[in-house]
Amino acid sequence: MTTIDTKIKEQIDAFIPPVPESYTQMIEGTVAELRARTPSASKRGNSFGRYIIAFAAIITALFITSAAVFGARPALAAEVPGVSSIVYAVSPQKAVNDPDLERIEALLNDAFRSLSSCDYEAASRCFRGNSMTDRSNYLSAAYLNYLVAFGDFFPDGANAASIEIADLQAEQKAFRYTAHVTLNLISRDGTKKNTEDCTVQLWENTKGLFIENIGFSSTDYESFVSMYETVFGTVPTHGASLDLIPLDTSYLSYVSVIAEQEGARQRVDRLERMLAELDRVNASSDEMAIRTALIKTELGKAEAEITPEVISAEQLASELMYRYWLGGKTGEVCDFTDIMERNENTDLFFWDAILEAEKVKLGELRPLESVELGTAQILEIIEDTDGLIEARFYVHTEITDGISQGVGEEIILTIRKDDAGPMIIGFDRDVGDGFYTYSLKPLARQYKAAGCSWQEAGQMAYDVLHEQIIRDAEWLSNH
Repeated sequence: MTTIDTKIKEQIDAFIPPVPESYTQMIEGTVAELRARTPSASKRGNSFGRYIIAFAAIITALFITSAAVFGARPALAAEVPGVSSIVYAVSPQKAVNDPDLERIEALLNDAFRSLSSCDYEAASRCFRGNSMTDRSNYLSAAYLNYLVAFGDFFPDGANAASIEIADLQAEQKAFRYTAHVTLNLISRDGTKKNTEDCTVQLWENTKGLFIENIGFSSTDYESFVSMYETVFGTVPTHGASLDLIPLDTSYLSYVSVIAEQEGARQRVDRLERMLAELDRVNASSDEMAIRTALIKTELGKAEAEITPEVISAEQLASELMYRYWLGGKTGEVCDFTDIMERNENTDLFFWDAILEAEKVKLGELRPLESVELGTAQILEIIEDTDGLIEARFYVHTEITDGISQGVGEEIILTIRKDDAGPMIIGFDRDVGDGFYTYSLKPLARQYKAAGCSWQEAGQMAYDVLHEQIIRDAEWLSNH
């Protein structure tokens, strides 16, 4: 008959493997040696000695059992005080098998995807505890965001759009893994790549596999860390706000590239948005103070560039394009002589303004419903001397044409600084639809190349397009 005690014994026997004979002999030898060193014991003493031997046998069995279990499942030892260090110390280092390599790759894909998109809440679930805010991991996250945001390392300035694992090798020691990763940074069109190598330390317990550390060691990374900490101060050992990383990347982008490319008003708008974004970030007072001071310093520089002279040039640009589009409402070209001098560098604008009015006058287009003065801002100052300023402007004119509301365009003006008032002495367009860019300017260049004067070239180009408007208007009236 099987009793409960027998059943328990069978389960214990099944759980605790037999103690090796060599280990039993060692225990018996040790006990015999201890007996030889002590006086003859009483009956009670002999009984106590037997308890010691029994207890030693149990401890031995449990130790061997633990070694077998932890050897097969080292993750079980990861959080056991005292045991974890022993298991780790005696465990061999070995190559990771394919199933574990797949688990590591899946975890790293999730982590890198989340880091590159600044989803730090999702990324933190891939890390052990709060280790994501450790200095090394914080700087690695900032570096990845910097790589995705900047396209300097790609031909033709193509920005990175995604990060993928190109190669992965890993080894295991107990409940810890070391992964050697090669990352591909892929351009937005998918044709250009750059690689980055990093080493990832992972840790496993019964709840799963987690990242402890991501480490880059390239010279580019070291240069980035030096720049980052020079600008924003030394990153603390633990606890820096991850929410600052996108903002920091925007600021680095601003001082590295944008400050030289945008006009003062654009930069003011951008920096004010940065300050508003900073107000929404959860960070320490020291971290906030550093970034507030940096952004406000740049903001002061940009605001200082919006001088009365700049304001006057912007007002001139908005007035010029207001009069240009007014011809599309009235069918009559406006007078520009008080704000623009007609010369070789402005002649095509005058012809273009005439053609714009004739589209309405001759019936090719219906008149605009309304035209009102808009705004302009300097995007780039090309040249600025005591006598003139050449700049690229963005002009927005308030027009109504059915469902269309407003028109925005880029123009390049050269303005002479005159005591009597600024005067436009040069006009051009590099981008934008319309006769000027795609018809008028190319035709005039052809005629000049054929030997015509600038006056003749402009007149001849206008004549060709004027005839085209008449033909188009006649076709519309007959259909």
